[in-house]
Amino acid sequence: MSHSSSKKLPTDPSVAVSAFAVDSRVNGPGRRVVVWVQGCTLACPGCFNPDTHAPGTAFVPVAALVRRILEARGPTTEGVTFSGGEPFQQATALAAVCAFVRRDWPAVSLFAFTGFTYEALRGPQAPPGAAGFLSHLDLLVDGRYEARAPDTRPWRGSTNQRLWVLGRRPAALTAERGRTAEIHVEPDGRVLLSGFPDAALRRAVEQLAR
Repeated sequence: MSHSSSKKLPTDPSVAVSAFAVDSRVNGPGRRVVVWVQGCTLACPGCFNPDTHAPGTAFVPVAALVRRILEARGPTTEGVTFSGGEPFQQATALAAVCAFVRRDWPAVSLFAFTGFTYEALRGPQAPPGAAGFLSHLDLLVDGRYEARAPDTRPWRGSTNQRLWVLGRRPAALTAERGRTAEIHVEPDGRVLLSGFPDAALRRAVEQLAR
């Protein structure tokens, strides 16, 4: 991590983290570090990540998560994506993560997936810290997943979901492929299926992970 600033990173709040990927190509434009948070009360039927719905029990301090993100980036890494779970139900902590990541990585592209609509995140009933988290994001995909209305556009699971460009627009944004998936094997041997897999691939990975 760069020591270009003498500011001290906060150790509170913390983020409930479910999984972490160093080099993803299906969770936003270009190569990305991905943080999946743990915990989501929306629980959309047919969600790709049902294991992330339960409340988190493993919390990572903001400072430690910032260090891990910065240490994971490579020379061609374009940005960081926050998925879940529901990132905006941990918006205050993730806003702090974004602020300190961008401080030491000014060109970073910050992307989040959310089951809330953009309008709800800007409204009076928005989750605590939503405005602050939004202010750091360059890209946002919003809306609850609707299993009966699958989409083929990049990064959108169903046709109701929208891609918002809130900050810098990546050069490769319009050249991205449609729905795709990838498999990561964690250091502890856990198999992580990421992106937008079809039912057959999900079943195959579930069998592999047994």
